[in-house]
Amino acid sequence: MVLSVLVHLNSLKSAVPAAFMLGLAPQYFTGIVGWRAVSAVFPERWFRAVDDRIWGTFQRVVEFFFESLTGTEIILYGDYNALEAKENVIYLCNHQSTMDWIVVDMMAIRAGCLGRCRFILKDGLKYFPLFGYYFNLHGGIYVKRGRNFDESNKQRIMRRLSNFREKKLRKRVAQHKKGCRTMETKPSSTTRVIIWMIVYPEGTRFKPKEPGLLLASRQFAENQVATAIPLTTVPQTDVTCLQQQTSQSLFSRAPGVHQVLSPRYKATYLMVQGLKGHAQAIYDVTIAYSGDLFRMPDGTILRETAPSMGDFLSGKCKQVHIHLRRIPMDGIPDDENEFQRWLHGVFQDKDKMLLDFYSASPEKQGRLHGEGHSSPLSIMSTLPAFLFSCGLMVPVFGTTLGRQYYWRTWIVGSLLCCFWMKFVTR
Repeated sequence: MVLSVLVHLNSLKSAVPAAFMLGLAPQYFTGIVGWRAVSAVFPERWFRAVDDRIWGTFQRVVEFFFESLTGTEIILYGDYNALEAKENVIYLCNHQSTMDWIVVDMMAIRAGCLGRCRFILKDGLKYFPLFGYYFNLHGGIYVKRGRNFDESNKQRIMRRLSNFREKKLRKRVAQHKKGCRTMETKPSSTTRVIIWMIVYPEGTRFKPKEPGLLLASRQFAENQVATAIPLTTVPQTDVTCLQQQTSQSLFSRAPGVHQVLSPRYKATYLMVQGLKGHAQAIYDVTIAYSGDLFRMPDGTILRETAPSMGDFLSGKCKQVHIHLRRIPMDGIPDDENEFQRWLHGVFQDKDKMLLDFYSASPEKQGRLHGEGHSSPLSIMSTLPAFLFSCGLMVPVFGTTLGRQYYWRTWIVGSLLCCFWMKFVTR
């Protein structure tokens, strides 16, 4: 009996925060959509500024539960001082759990950019109730994977990215017309729109208990290299030999990958091209969770499945290790084939880092490359947003009219959003 009670109480550690955060969705959704309607007659940057602030407030509530309340230690490695720059970046990361989304918040709040993150998302997520529509409104981009990544996906990515890039270009042109000798390469802080574009090139989560997924990923990478060779310029008798040599040169740095999946490069490449001249750097982020490192009785280290959001809220992960490498945009290859090879090299570096993290060596185990730096977050960074959100709950659940509004927004609003994403948004 006592054990059953303890199990149920432990489940509340994740159920109550999840219910609270989802319970806020109609209120924040109404505020943002209402502002979208009001701001239609104003410049686009007005909507973006307020939208980022509202969404950032909601994300601070998320941070309150996932970091402030759990007491999880965040350990940063590498170029973490770059977070102080508040620059436009492409955030490129390995993908293993739904928690990877929350880690973006953990990084962004330390950079003062919470609320300014836009995601490259799987196409199916656009039908997620309320949130699917909002991610698109906020500037996210939905793409189809693999063979379904067609010309419409490319056009959608470039069209959305151009919206951010053109704001800076228009300002440069205006300054030039006023007689400036040289156009500024960096906009002023009062007009600059800072964005983080988030992409997970692996396309799906790494699952250590599904070795077939890793094998399929490596085969995909080899096939991509083979099809990238322009066969029309090579004699037919030399095609097979050339493909084999190219494939071997690509994977010569390591015998395949073991702790990450081979990246799918197309969306990432288009994002880099679309943000040329606007983004200053790529943030190459590698994440490792202490909760998925398991030691066998014989000393062997096994990698377990990364903790989910529910596991994290239940206190099953005491530390999150995050390695940040800042790569200037001018160091990224422009040629598509070269970029593909470069991106594979990035993920092979991630693989080496994670192989050390999960190794049996005491000098390497449980830490990423470089010196780790514990980064505590002040409770005052999240508590005011939590208290404000509690205030939003009172009129909604404390009155009959509020409860009616709440459920109608969830049901009717979700249906309308799905209809909009299916038939209106392209």
